[in-house]
Amino acid sequence: MMSNYIVTMKKVLTILLAASLMLVGTQAFAQLSANAGYINSTRTIKGYDSENIHGAYVGVSLNLMLSDSFGIAPGLYYSLLAGKQNLIDFDALLRVDGSMKEHALNLPVYLNYNFYLGRDSRFFIYAGPTLQYGLSSKVKGEFNSIFGHGTSTYDNYQEDMNRFNLFLGGGVGFDAGSFKVTVGYDYGMLNLSKDKNDPATHRGNLKIGIGFNF
Repeated sequence: MMSNYIVTMKKVLTILLAASLMLVGTQAFAQLSANAGYINSTRTIKGYDSENIHGAYVGVSLNLMLSDSFGIAPGLYYSLLAGKQNLIDFDALLRVDGSMKEHALNLPVYLNYNFYLGRDSRFFIYAGPTLQYGLSSKVKGEFNSIFGHGTSTYDNYQEDMNRFNLFLGGGVGFDAGSFKVTVGYDYGMLNLSKDKNDPATHRGNLKIGIGFNF
């Protein structure tokens, strides 16, 4: 399974390289922006109720305008999710009820199409993949298992969850001069459960953000 994630990463990096080559070969306009926003993340385990947690993201993107209306925007973002979460380890017959914190790096490559409303304003739609690498994901709280009860810290990545995910998604935005607002949704295509015998686990992220164009 790890080889599949490596192949996925290579494909996304190839997209970024291709975008750079396109920029070299054209007189494209590039615009750097700093962005931050809110995340409402839903974790869905097949056969179980879904859970919502909240978080935030911050990062930068470079929008390469390949024509008057069409562009491609690679970026690099840090995200943090935190909140109450119930965790189940099916192999160890373990349930942990506690507080979860998840840190990750995200590499989106969004295609965008722009509708200009005036000299300094535009409405745009965007879509594309985002490669995510999990830095840390831990649940601290009470555990119950066939061996007893107590408090502990459960490391998702060491135990039963994959670090890599590939999201597909898109959204809409409004750009007015130096400022912009975006609303989008990304769905994780990869099963986060390491064990193929465990129920499939996926994550979806609703994002609302603001940005500043340089």
